[in-house]
Amino acid sequence: MPPVLTQSAPRPVVRDTLPGSPQGDFQRRGAAAYFFLFIATLVLSPVLVLAGANIGFAQILAAAAAIVALGLVPWRPIIGLYVITICAVVIEEQPLAGTPIGTDHLYIFYWPVQFQGLPERPIGFYILAVLAIIVAARLLSRRRPLYGGKLFYPFIFFLACVAMGILHGLASGGNFRIIVLEVRPFWYFFVSYILAFNTVSRVSHVRNILWITIIGTAIKGLQGVYIVFAYLGGHIEGHNEIMAHEQSFFFILVLLLLVLMFLHHMQRAFLVAILLSLPCLLIALVANNRRADYVALLAGIAVAWALIIVLKPSSRRILVPAAAVCLLVSGVYVLLFQQVSGPLGLPANAVISVFKPSATDARDMSSNLYRSIENFDLKYTEAQSPLLGYGFGKPYLQPDVLPNVEQLDPYYLYIPHNNVLWIWMRLGPLGYLALWYLIGMAVVCGCIIARRLKNPELQLFAIFTVAVAVIEVIVAYSDYQFFFYRNIIYFGIVLGVLFKLPAIAHAEATDESAEPDADLGEDSARSPKPGLNTRGALLYGSLPLSVSPASTGKSNGREPESL
Repeated sequence: MPPVLTQSAPRPVVRDTLPGSPQGDFQRRGAAAYFFLFIATLVLSPVLVLAGANIGFAQILAAAAAIVALGLVPWRPIIGLYVITICAVVIEEQPLAGTPIGTDHLYIFYWPVQFQGLPERPIGFYILAVLAIIVAARLLSRRRPLYGGKLFYPFIFFLACVAMGILHGLASGGNFRIIVLEVRPFWYFFVSYILAFNTVSRVSHVRNILWITIIGTAIKGLQGVYIVFAYLGGHIEGHNEIMAHEQSFFFILVLLLLVLMFLHHMQRAFLVAILLSLPCLLIALVANNRRADYVALLAGIAVAWALIIVLKPSSRRILVPAAAVCLLVSGVYVLLFQQVSGPLGLPANAVISVFKPSATDARDMSSNLYRSIENFDLKYTEAQSPLLGYGFGKPYLQPDVLPNVEQLDPYYLYIPHNNVLWIWMRLGPLGYLALWYLIGMAVVCGCIIARRLKNPELQLFAIFTVAVAVIEVIVAYSDYQFFFYRNIIYFGIVLGVLFKLPAIAHAEATDESAEPDADLGEDSARSPKPGLNTRGALLYGSLPLSVSPASTGKSNGREPESL
């Protein structure tokens, strides 16, 4: 045999990537990205140092963090929603007087002195930027920019009434700066709902919203304990509140979740996290001493309990007697501890003082008297313009003069404690009707959604949101609940998630994303599995809860409202 035939063939050269292959293109793009980041860092570093020296390094760091968070939105839009939820749960709206805890000095809901006067707050600019990125990405890929969901038209009805209140206020001498201050929470309410409805698309997203609520509130509980022992020496008697007013709202939401874990669906990881944070949470809740939140928590638990009894008939034999026992135990506790001083008696004292203020407690007496005068003044002011309302931007009338608390609250004559009467006074009967139509639609649709869902995790979130709506309204009767940015943003987020739950449940059944734009860089929509009725899965009777047609592979005949 000739030698040439006996020689082994030369070993072919094996390249890691083939020329023009997707892997090679990816590596080249990665190298280009690293080079771009290196050049950008080299150029921007001295600029940032100079800016920090003039403006402040804290502001520069915050701006850089916001830019990074926005840069992640085109890759995963849900990250923008997570950031906003974290801000709502963890960061205070303004610095705490005498008890700084770090998070109250983060410029999220207010500006540093040199930027005060801007028409929008940092959180508002961030929400708008996230929405703008999502809209731009969808338009570039020739998709519908946004979906409105079932609450879109109730929101538009309410916001139209708000716009009428703005025009009426301006025409009758209202202060434009005060008008912007008054209506900003309603805008946050709407855009947070829209953002949540357009970004949440998976069960894991819903789960992560609850994780943010639990972990964020655990952090606030630790901060509350720190205040109690570091600033107050362990003594909480005689203190009005130790943290922000709105913080107790988040504390009672976690307690509501704990009750739902036992009543409806036990999620071990959530339960362990809540139980670990419970001691600090309870100490902070009691020390913060917000009376209305205790009553709202009881009402929220009662609504959730009744809804679970309706949804799970098999549990009635246990839940109905258990409800009677809990009512009996709660009543006995309130009766026995209503006159007891100290931490154990504070919740009972708070509940009793809402209905019957103690003659020996100067704080409760003055607080209730102030609110009675305030409510009388609000009703009197509304009666002066019974059809159109009084309009925004003007101080309400004082036939009974309130104590001057301008040093504590410079807007006390514009934004009262009772936010329900506040909306009635500003917008008149039509705006008042629009508010209750919006809240009522959320509660009724939430109950229908909870009844139709089969996934226990999603059903638990639906029940939770219905109870949150009840809590929100009850606290709004006495404690600025519709005006606090943190509360109203969180409320809008959970409502947006609530109305996306049917689409998520359907997507889970068909192994697809409920939102075709869950990753804006690619079309993740798939066709539904054969044999599944898309229309029947998404349209529950008279409640047209829609999903993007692209996520089901075809039009279902009832597309969601487009913005």
